[in-house]
Amino acid sequence: MHRRYLPIALLLLSAPAAALAQDIEMPTPEQFATRAAAAEAAPLFQLQDPLKMTVRADMKFLREERDTLTETEGTATFVDLNGSETTKPVQVRVRGHFRLDKSNCNFPPLRLNFPRGDMDGTVFEGQDRLKLVTPCQTDRDDYQRYIYDEYLGYRVLNLLTPYSYRVRLVEVTYEDTSGEYEPLTKYGFLMEADEQMAERNRAVFLDVPQMHPMMTDGDQSVLMGRFSYMIANLDWSAVFFHNAVVIRLEDGRHFPIPYDFDHSGAVNARYATVPPQLQDEVRRVRQRLYREFCRPQLTHENVATVFAGKREAIEDVYRNFSLYAEPSQAVEAIEYFEEFWKVIADEDEFEDEILDHCTPMPR
Repeated sequence: MHRRYLPIALLLLSAPAAALAQDIEMPTPEQFATRAAAAEAAPLFQLQDPLKMTVRADMKFLREERDTLTETEGTATFVDLNGSETTKPVQVRVRGHFRLDKSNCNFPPLRLNFPRGDMDGTVFEGQDRLKLVTPCQTDRDDYQRYIYDEYLGYRVLNLLTPYSYRVRLVEVTYEDTSGEYEPLTKYGFLMEADEQMAERNRAVFLDVPQMHPMMTDGDQSVLMGRFSYMIANLDWSAVFFHNAVVIRLEDGRHFPIPYDFDHSGAVNARYATVPPQLQDEVRRVRQRLYREFCRPQLTHENVATVFAGKREAIEDVYRNFSLYAEPSQAVEAIEYFEEFWKVIADEDEFEDEILDHCTPMPR
């Protein structure tokens, strides 16, 4: 039986984060309810059809300087809620880590900062700072597919739990005010803001660097680990909050929320690699490995109940997606999950692939 153990340093470093998480000021029940209703009703995430928009900004500065601290002035043009085209000011800056590096990507991920008080009556009503996930390379079709597959990963997680980020596809035309670059049109997707995701779930967003795994809710942690196994995502940590965040619910529970799935096997990006610390166990990014902790909720019955009942809906997410260049891409995506469903359906497979690989909980 294979077991992996955490370093003792984890236990020593977890206390400050725990204290910080417990000292926050919580809203009243009335405030929770009001904020949840407003977040749930955000117009941006009421539809799934791609939103067309044009972003005009200094793309030369954004693409070449890669300065994450400096925003450039621009405009965003889109169709508002009454059907007419409108143009609003927007501040744009680059963000990210791997994809921010010019040696990895010729086009960086962006953050759009809207004037929140000026967006009433538009699809961006209630929005402020939004992450825009963009193709890493602009001249290769497979990089556009990576965007689709990562977007669909979020849609699958939305089916499994409301404790997840909502996303909206956008067809963006980038116009460079410097005149250096020709207009470029690509699909990307916008992500729900951290605070709005938390408020929608009657929770507060915690900005903490780490947390002891015993502090996080067992059911949500198992679901997060199982979903990550499903899409073969190894590039995350709910202890040190790498590609994960934590929210504190109204009742005091701490829920980890994953994001950033482009290094997963389900996306299978050509730049994705297996994390160095796992290369003795995993040879390729398409290979699955369960990385969450061993918990009482991690049983075949519990997991099968949650996931098996969603299989048809999950497969429909791919079958009904119309932007794939070829129908075979949807078929290939669905086929990739066949191994996952076999593990879900068989108790012996579940023990071999999940229980034998979960990480013992530190004390």
